Amino acid sequence: MRNLTLHGKIVVSGIISLFLTVLLLIGLGVRQIKRNHTPPEQESAPAEIAAEPPAPAVISHEPVREILKKFRRDTFLPPKPEREISGRRNADRFSPGRDLIYVDDKRVYWESDNDKNDTECDHSMHKAMEEPLRLLIELVYERGGTLEVQDSYRASGVHNNRSLHKEGRAIDLTCDELGLEKLACLAWAAGFDWVYYEASSKGGAHVHCSVKPDHVQPK
Repeated sequence: MRNLTLHGKIVVSGIISLFLTVLLLIGLGVRQIKRNHTPPEQESAPAEIAAEPPAPAVISHEPVREILKKFRRDTFLPPKPEREISGRRNADRFSPGRDLIYVDDKRVYWESDNDKNDTECDHSMHKAMEEPLRLLIELVYERGGTLEVQDSYRASGVHNNRSLHKEGRAIDLTCDELGLEKLACLAWAAGFDWVYYEASSKGGAHVHCSVKPDHVQPK
């Protein structure tokens, strides 16, 4: 009787082992089938999903000063000499490689791009000039005008040695559609430190704007 019981245990154990072996083989087969049918994009998917790039910053086109209704010919704001507002030229402090940047906008008429006799680049200007200029471009464009940059950085030539054009901190502008008085009003609203409606200049009427080397937009 004891022998039969032992024999029965051996048989039952063998059946259980066989059953487990079959289950193991079935499991391995299923895993292999899934692996063989995994889409290529899933196999090569990165372990971590890259974060979405941040949304572009919203650039305000609001003027930083009140838009004046009038700006008389041959007057300037603030009503003080340019040297007292934007500062004097300092050749020892100025470094073209450090201080100048290149500004471009397809909505602007750049004189040096259209005048084959112009050896200067009107896109070159002091980095302090960029913020008010870009705001002015928007203000002019929104009113149906095309801003014209007639002169910016000039290392030599037509300007005297005290001119801020020699540091790229002065820029001469016109706009046929809006006229110079309206342009001067918008230039003041755009935040230039000093704005001059220069109508009796020998070089032609224009709006002359300048900035301090450490210019900060008015709040």
